[in-house]
Amino acid sequence: MQGHNTLDYADAVSTDAYAPPSRSRSMSQMSAAAGAIVERIKINAISREIRNGRAVWIKKRRPIAAPIMACANRFFCAARTPVRAIADRSAWQQWEVGCFERLHQSEGFHAYAEGAGSVAADEMPGINLTRHLDGGSLTPEMTATAARELLRAHSSRCSYFGDFWSHGDPHIGNFIYDQSSSRARLIDFEMMHDRSLPAIERHSDDLLVFLQDMVGRISADRWLPCALAFLQTYDRPEAIDRLQAKLRVPEGCMPRLWWQVRTTFLPEQAVRARFTALKEALTPSACPA
Repeated sequence: MQGHNTLDYADAVSTDAYAPPSRSRSMSQMSAAAGAIVERIKINAISREIRNGRAVWIKKRRPIAAPIMACANRFFCAARTPVRAIADRSAWQQWEVGCFERLHQSEGFHAYAEGAGSVAADEMPGINLTRHLDGGSLTPEMTATAARELLRAHSSRCSYFGDFWSHGDPHIGNFIYDQSSSRARLIDFEMMHDRSLPAIERHSDDLLVFLQDMVGRISADRWLPCALAFLQTYDRPEAIDRLQAKLRVPEGCMPRLWWQVRTTFLPEQAVRARFTALKEALTPSACPA
């Protein structure tokens, strides 16, 4: 709703404006071309309405969504990712509403299913964090608020998993940041982790997704402070240890392609350098036990 989802990922990758100055022209052109293709994949129609004096976002599945998501899931399988898109409309409605209520009903924000293929959710205060990232104004304080929200969400038990909950796609565009309260809130629950995975594996994957989304779209001088603030605030050494093993470009054509999409086609050398710097900074004093 108030952000883009994975299959609408062109919002994050479609223009050269996100590319750091160090990228080559050919890589920028590749990023733009890939984004242009993904831009055509819109699984939801999203609108905003005022109901009883409150702003509400309505997400409606398009008829083409099911075959697109089936294809996406085949790609995710080939890319060896631990998540799947929720293709069935009824299952998606139940999961989207359930996750939103789990995280936000205590503050008076609610979501509900409408008809056979729509979900409506209250608008929450603030703006999408991706606007700060892409505008060059993302700060360590902002990524720390995202970490606090993700840690809060990861502390919730979920009957589906028989363990702690996980998001599956917590890229920066899925956080609404409220500057007045220094608070971020998670949105958009289109994806679901493999339920057979232990919570620590799913949680470390959520951390990875956030960092991948940021690494290719932030200036070199902002990368390390913002990434460290995120992990230091999350402050779960066992999850961060597991994450560090994942901070490397994978082997294989399809996994590598998905990694490139996730990191916004930042050249692999630059990705490796940034993740290496992050791992070196993750000392015991940086992430205390």
